[in-house]
Amino acid sequence: MKIFVSGTNTNVGKTHFCALLSKYYKNMKKSVIYIKIIQTGYPDDDDAKSVYEASKVKTQTLLFGKEPVAPYFLYENFPMDFVIDKINKSKADVVIIEGSGGLLVPLDKSHTFADLVSLLNLETIIVVPNKLGCINDTLLNLYYCKTKGINLKGFALNDYFFDGNDNFVALQDLTNYALRYKFKTELEVL
Repeated sequence: MKIFVSGTNTNVGKTHFCALLSKYYKNMKKSVIYIKIIQTGYPDDDDAKSVYEASKVKTQTLLFGKEPVAPYFLYENFPMDFVIDKINKSKADVVIIEGSGGLLVPLDKSHTFADLVSLLNLETIIVVPNKLGCINDTLLNLYYCKTKGINLKGFALNDYFFDGNDNFVALQDLTNYALRYKFKTELEVL
């Protein structure tokens, strides 16, 4: 199983979710590999290191950039074939692949993470911060995935951002129960 983890934006808890999901599958006695497609802001930001420290699963980062920017600013031609090859050759019961930001983050002038997800037909989980505005962000992502035929496994609601107005029930109702996970310090599978 190969799972792509995206977010409604940057800094919504994708890496923390990946660590919790890695631990979840590891505890089920599954072999797990975590792949970060591109780590920008490196070495200050190192998501693979964070996931390893939290879950002790095998981790790999495919590409690096020093500046904390969208891949678009680093690549005239994003090495899509290289990334696809590395993902296809990853052998584990569960391969968790983390993007940067959201599905429409540009990799170069012609490609986004959504294109990569579509080419590989990856099951996709989108992390949503439980805060004001998350209903709109979630519904936009749901609409985009349905319209573009993206294999949406569901959403993961991050309660770290809880601001007193719990959006859980509204999101379950409005997405036809597409929330599959809820988390803060522990992962709850819904």
